[in-house]
Amino acid sequence: MRTPVFTLTFGRGCRNIHTNRMTMPLVSICIGAYNRKNYIRECVDSTLAQTWPNKEVIVVDDASTDGTREILQSYGDSIRLILRDTNSGICPITRNQAAQAARGEYVAFLDSDDVWYPEKIARQVAFMESHPEVPLCHTLCNVINESSEIVGVRHGKGVVPETGMIFDRLLDHCWITISTVMARRELFDEVGWFCEAEETGIIGEDQDFFLRVARRHPIGLVEDVLAGYRKASTGVSRSRWKDTPESQTFNEILIRRPHIWMDVVPRSRIIRAHSQACLANAAHWRAKGEGGRSAYFCWRGLRHDPSNLELWQEAGRTLFRLVIPHPNPS
Repeated sequence: MRTPVFTLTFGRGCRNIHTNRMTMPLVSICIGAYNRKNYIRECVDSTLAQTWPNKEVIVVDDASTDGTREILQSYGDSIRLILRDTNSGICPITRNQAAQAARGEYVAFLDSDDVWYPEKIARQVAFMESHPEVPLCHTLCNVINESSEIVGVRHGKGVVPETGMIFDRLLDHCWITISTVMARRELFDEVGWFCEAEETGIIGEDQDFFLRVARRHPIGLVEDVLAGYRKASTGVSRSRWKDTPESQTFNEILIRRPHIWMDVVPRSRIIRAHSQACLANAAHWRAKGEGGRSAYFCWRGLRHDPSNLELWQEAGRTLFRLVIPHPNPS
């Protein structure tokens, strides 16, 4: 009997792939979920709707109590469901658990309130097959609200670094959205899993992982919008004022993790990245009339960079705002 042949055609910038299903690499889609009943069905449905046929969907339910688990169980054999008896408390544990159960040549991640567009996996497989030197790639993504309406593009062309060695750029901002990432399975054997240390915080484990990859390898970018990143009032980072607009918390932790940056950049570069994050956050909160929060970031920055003139200037502006409050902060 003749083996059926599948012909997949991808968008601009990607070659066509003519192959039979037996030679198509398996893609493992990894989702960690906790109390996402309002979004989990849309999330999972977007993985099942992928045009790439050779895939498995692995979902780790982190002891949900709001009906998320029951929704996931309704999918039956369409997904591989792993049920945790107790809540892990931090995202990287379920993400690692799903990835460690993966059987695919490629592993892709999706947060449980985000979505994919149908061609995402196919486009990324085509990219990875044509770039064997790249162990991890990501895509651009829309920002969507609670109603899944598009409200903008997260970062965007010309802002996100193109394919290449981007370690230095990642020190200033995490340009990579985890729900757009696809990696080769063997990459985890080389650089390890997502950091499960609680000090890393709510979002720092992503940047920690990407830096460990980027210190050794080029990171790939598929320059099209292929996912939706949800920015909702219930998002995990909405109440983390210490991480807005930059993750100063992780930048400070990075100073204490020389194994990530040693032999790639000097310590002064890590200090500068931390100082710039503190400056951005201090200016952000000063503009909102939150002098106490602004002063907090000035202090955090000056602890490591006491000769930084910009930090001292921002501290002076903050002190002036505290002494002479403005009725309409700007």
